[in-house]
Amino acid sequence: MNRSRTQQLSLVTAAVFGAAPLAFGVVRAVASGGDLRMLWMAIIASVFAASVLVAAVGKRRTRQAVMTQATVILIVATLLAGGLGFMLGATAGPGVWAVALVLGLCLAASSVFIAVSRSSNG
Repeated sequence: MNRSRTQQLSLVTAAVFGAAPLAFGVVRAVASGGDLRMLWMAIIASVFAASVLVAAVGKRRTRQAVMTQATVILIVATLLAGGLGFMLGATAGPGVWAVALVLGLCLAASSVFIAVSRSSNG
């Protein structure tokens, strides 16, 4: 399949947003001298988002379906990451939820850009 320039750019953007949570986690682990909480938060959120995206592979989706999927990814990935952060011993509530929200936003944005990269009108 030949992709338009817009579709190619959307696919690259999706990859950057999709990889960002894991990159944040790795940077945090290195900078903190081995604190892996953020990395685990990113992994759990990314696994959830990837499973949602895999379930939609090959399906044509309306804009409303794409936005619904992105909203589900945002909410559930944020809750999973935040919950795991607390389970792993984080105590700064607002900070944990802020980090979890950023992870969820990155993954939700990635899902939207994936849909744009697959659209027929690119």
